[in-house]
Amino acid sequence: MLRSAFAPVVVAVAALAGALARWLVQGSGNLYTAPSKRLYVRNADLGAWVESPEHPIWLGLEVCAIIAAIAVGLAIGGWFIRRRERITARPAKVLRIAAWVAAVAPLAVPIAAFATGTGPAGGRSVMPLPGEDTDAAVAAGGGSAASAIPRERPIAGALAAPAGTYAVVAHDGTAITARLKAGGEEFDARFTGDAAGIAGAWTGDPGALAAPMKAEVTANAAAVDTGIGTRSEHARTGYLQAEKFPRVTFALDGLVSARQDGADQVAFRAKGTVGLIGKTHAVEFDGTLRRPDAAALGRLGLRGDVLLVQASFALLIKDTALAPDAGDFNNDRIPIHVSLVLRRTGG
Repeated sequence: MLRSAFAPVVVAVAALAGALARWLVQGSGNLYTAPSKRLYVRNADLGAWVESPEHPIWLGLEVCAIIAAIAVGLAIGGWFIRRRERITARPAKVLRIAAWVAAVAPLAVPIAAFATGTGPAGGRSVMPLPGEDTDAAVAAGGGSAASAIPRERPIAGALAAPAGTYAVVAHDGTAITARLKAGGEEFDARFTGDAAGIAGAWTGDPGALAAPMKAEVTANAAAVDTGIGTRSEHARTGYLQAEKFPRVTFALDGLVSARQDGADQVAFRAKGTVGLIGKTHAVEFDGTLRRPDAAALGRLGLRGDVLLVQASFALLIKDTALAPDAGDFNNDRIPIHVSLVLRRTGG
């Protein structure tokens, strides 16, 4: 068998089978390979989904197609080698060695992918949005708790934290995530505290939420990350036009309604604006404001007076500067989730 000019095809087919097996095990149906896949796990202290430190290799169908093409090429090459050897009556050693190299190389793809594991238990390929969370997760804090607040409900609830200005902290719990569907795939476009330079602050009194408050948060448009390098670059230059519009902004006008949602958490609905690609959009945020206890602060590696914010809203694509590119997306709106770690910096 090994002497056959077609033997390398069997190895390439085995590599293809391994790659397809890996793709099926992943279960995400992704089209494109992510060399360092972003997965999400639930953090009970933050009341939010955060990026897992595990980043396995996530194979896409395009890699499987490339390996399949190599197998076909080796079959054609086997026919050519056999024909050449019959004509010359001599073994085509160089061609055979090249065929074996081409056949064995793709085996490294599924082997490397399986070696990196399948990520953390319970990990998600895209960050769950409010309403997609489990009942247990909602009970742990966050989730879709705020969505049940009627618009006419009065502003009630309070947290035992001092009034003042609370600045955004670069932390695993600080991120802005937009859910997108495009190119037959669902994925997140994400800004994080460190890489994207999310900055801003909230000024108010956690103990008197009906009092005036203000907040503004900005993210660096050039640092958006979709999990795939080329796709991220296209998002920055082709869609967000980061050179012309370098910041994405979020501003809070005030609360519409709020309710106590546990001793250390308030669920709220608020009005505000979002600045995206040169346009300003009025939005309503649904979310939660919580105060972590001392034990949670220790686990989170934080000190001082800290507040945790989870807020969600959606933008209609046709109302944004992305309207001319609406055909590139498989949905008509972009759900966005804001997760912030805030620490008091002054009165």
